[in-house]
Amino acid sequence: MTTEKGEQLRQQLIAAVVKKRAAIARAHEIVVRLLEPGIPEPEFLSLLCEIGPPNYSDIVDEREINKLCGYPLCSTVLENVPKQKYSISAAKNKVYDITERKKFCSGYCFKASEYIKSQVPTSPLWLRDRETRPSFQLLQRNT
Repeated sequence: MTTEKGEQLRQQLIAAVVKKRAAIARAHEIVVRLLEPGIPEPEFLSLLCEIGPPNYSDIVDEREINKLCGYPLCSTVLENVPKQKYSISAAKNKVYDITERKKFCSGYCFKASEYIKSQVPTSPLWLRDRETRPSFQLLQRNT
């Protein structure tokens, strides 16, 4: 009897590990897919529920390395990227760290990407099948 329960527990554990690895592998496939320019909006929105915030950050970083705007829905090539780390605003008398902003072609793309990133679920990838699928919203252009 005890051996039977132990074997059942072992099988459940193996199934959980297999499920976790599959979810992580799927997230990696999505990261690679979103590195490409010209991603259709519906496809982009449907893939977001299968990645986590670190995956989304990887997408932004890898797109920048490939000289593409970090926002996956933008296909603009990054040109004339500032070399400095900070930007000084004389009008506001402030210094801004532009490290993240440099990964995008425009202020809109930066804001839109941050808006999407804030909606990406933080729960473990392999437990998402138990959750209701979130509805993602894009930042409107006039914002």
